[in-house]
Amino acid sequence: MIHLLSRIWIICLFAIPAVSQSLPVLFPKPSQIQYGNGHFKLSELTTFASPSASKDISFALKTLTDAVSERTGKPVKSSPTQPKATLSYTFHEKGRTLPEVAESENKSEREHYSITISPEKIHINAQTSTGLFYAVQTLRQLIQGSGAGAKLPEVIIDDRPQLAYRGIMMDFAHGGLATVQEIKNQIDFLARWKTNQYYFYNEVSIALDGFPSIGYQSGYTKSQISEIIAYGKERHMDVIPFLNLYGHLHELLRKEKYADLAIGKYGHELNPQKSAANELLKNWIKQYTALFPSPFIHVGFDETWETKRIADDGDIKIDSEKLWLQQLSFVQNELKKYGKTVMTWTDMNNYYPDIMKKLPEGIIPVIWEYKPDTLEINKYLNPVLKENKRFLIQPAVSGWGHIYPDVDYTYTNIELCLKAGIRNKSLGFINSVWTDPVEPFVRPSWLFMAYGSIGAWQGIVPDKNAFAKDYATLMYPKVAQEMSKAFDYLKESNVYLNRSLGRNTGGMPRGTIVESWANPFLPYYLKNTREHTDDFKNARKMSEEAQDQLITALEKCDQKDTAFINSLLVSARLMAYTATRFLWAHTICERWNHSMLEKKKNDFVVYDITYLCHGLLVDMMDENGELKDAYAQAWKTEYMPYRLNTILGRFEVEHALWQKLYLKVNDYRIQNPAENVSDRSFEELFRPDF
Repeated sequence: MIHLLSRIWIICLFAIPAVSQSLPVLFPKPSQIQYGNGHFKLSELTTFASPSASKDISFALKTLTDAVSERTGKPVKSSPTQPKATLSYTFHEKGRTLPEVAESENKSEREHYSITISPEKIHINAQTSTGLFYAVQTLRQLIQGSGAGAKLPEVIIDDRPQLAYRGIMMDFAHGGLATVQEIKNQIDFLARWKTNQYYFYNEVSIALDGFPSIGYQSGYTKSQISEIIAYGKERHMDVIPFLNLYGHLHELLRKEKYADLAIGKYGHELNPQKSAANELLKNWIKQYTALFPSPFIHVGFDETWETKRIADDGDIKIDSEKLWLQQLSFVQNELKKYGKTVMTWTDMNNYYPDIMKKLPEGIIPVIWEYKPDTLEINKYLNPVLKENKRFLIQPAVSGWGHIYPDVDYTYTNIELCLKAGIRNKSLGFINSVWTDPVEPFVRPSWLFMAYGSIGAWQGIVPDKNAFAKDYATLMYPKVAQEMSKAFDYLKESNVYLNRSLGRNTGGMPRGTIVESWANPFLPYYLKNTREHTDDFKNARKMSEEAQDQLITALEKCDQKDTAFINSLLVSARLMAYTATRFLWAHTICERWNHSMLEKKKNDFVVYDITYLCHGLLVDMMDENGELKDAYAQAWKTEYMPYRLNTILGRFEVEHALWQKLYLKVNDYRIQNPAENVSDRSFEELFRPDF
């Protein structure tokens, strides 16, 4: 060790750019890192697998040997004894593979690890197998080169997280339902960034005994959930039930059998005043706690707008604040019977500024705020701090309102929430991934899931200006340049779309997607397109540039990345299509009206619009049809069939718009002489509508 230390020099990764360029990208960046001048050749790696090694130790070692074999192209050699192996490791505690309630004090060493690499040997020292697994994730990123030239730099690393709990909340209630394999892919991906919690947001998408029609063919079986939990545990990720045990239960309450349990007619929220509602919750709680072994459970309790509205309208004589607290106490008391630590959202602060002081003892408040706005974050944070409560903070990937996430909006929201959390000693960080409009794929959100997870370990987010490039280098080494450029072009395309659409969608998912299928021939949208023609054109151009990069990447990437890259390609095509449909509607009207009304001359305008293979209307039908098939194929690589037909119906109605116009314009041409000049505008004459 003394010999090694005498040859090691400390590098400031940001102060010496010339040196840092030759070093591997490490996400998350370790707490302490010292590089030397030498290298360890991976061809000389040998490991010893003790027959008595526990499953978690064996899994960590196999993760490393698989990664090394992938880079060198050869299997890692086994050593007959530990002293002869070039990889050695020590750990000090058995078990403790998942986050614990006791870690809420932020003093746990459970995830701590250190790595020492010399030209002769690799040694890992870890508190538990969790630390060993995280050391392996860092070693994977340290590998430089491939084949016989693959190597590791000489280095000493000491690392531990800044936050005890680092989670992703995945939405399994609003959009498509990811296949079990896709959920496993997400967990593998998140493990690379040392994420330790995977929140399974469920309203009624898990099949429960005694409720056969709830979630029928639109959810997960208990055996599938158990499979996911076990998969997460192997990777030191706790799969935590994220429920809603008060509001957001419309899929239950709109069934006639359960409608009387609602506080409103076919409403969204349970009526806690009805004993049958709480008997149902007792049943669910018993089943959920038996299914999910995690010591944590998030019970939701957000956005109980209906209770508040009814109370304010005087339809029912209730105290909505008292009812919310009463119901939360009931749910917590039930969960205490099963040894669960309860989390709840705190947006009720918005209605009742003093409600935090009345929160039942022992509940962990979770502050969610999805705007990149410190004032908005503090609005929910300050009441929690005032009562000296330990909390978690929850930003989000702004992907629910766009075909591709709003990049700067997301980066800034994550950064501000993390800063607020670190500054005020948050217990942890949960990054939300919502799927409300159903249509967007989750895969475009992975970049931002990584960004948040990395920041939660480091305590500071990566440099957002360099992140996409560095991320592409790690994730897609064969096509890093193409993927980095594609991410940049997708970002810019969304910027231009965001200037053009989504300004009048208050109360709906914030963003462009609500208007992306609107009738582009309506006066409002024709005027909007005139005002934003350049923005729509730039959105098309940027998405086309992204397509070029992604198509090139598909030709050269690893086979395992093709489905993922194709999802991004379909998203890029959808962005181009969105811009095109508005531009083409405007162009068609302008072309007709200029020719007929201004020039008083029918100069091939019908030909331009309806030519059988290249007319503007045919363009739209062609691309719509091709996109529909491409979208369906991409969907099936990520999701179950549930809700696919809902989205494909949008393509079908869209196709009918252009097809009907095509027939109307052709009929006009057939019924009139070729030289006929109309005295009516395109919009007035053909009344384009779905």
